[in-house]
Amino acid sequence: MTLLKDASIVQRFSDGEVIISEGITSNNAYIVLRGRVRVTKKLDRKTLVISTLKEGDIFGEMGLVTKTVRSATVSAVGDVEVGFIDKEKFDELLDDLPSDIRTIVTALVNRLRNTSDMLIRIGSELENTRKQIKKM
Repeated sequence: MTLLKDASIVQRFSDGEVIISEGITSNNAYIVLRGRVRVTKKLDRKTLVISTLKEGDIFGEMGLVTKTVRSATVSAVGDVEVGFIDKEKFDELLDDLPSDIRTIVTALVNRLRNTSDMLIRIGSELENTRKQIKKM
């Protein structure tokens, strides 16, 4: 975590301001330096809150590792300061790892992304089922 803090540039965001948007190409990884951020994901026609991250939490790293688009939107909750590391610096850090480790990290990130997507779908289906049961 110190490495990310040391390699980062600080940006400030106001309440509700979007830091990263779902579906956009990943260019940076972030660390919350001050405040909190909300992670949301669109599923069907709903926007689901996935989590709220606090100081010291990192986000945006999965897309940099797997070179894919953002899997969620992250917005400021109140006034927020985040540090970020750009793709070029991130790739330099990854290149310092042995290729076997990079392969393992990539596999873990892909597995985490798939598991997260599956859990979001299951949670949404559970919510829909609860609503239908209440109507009975």
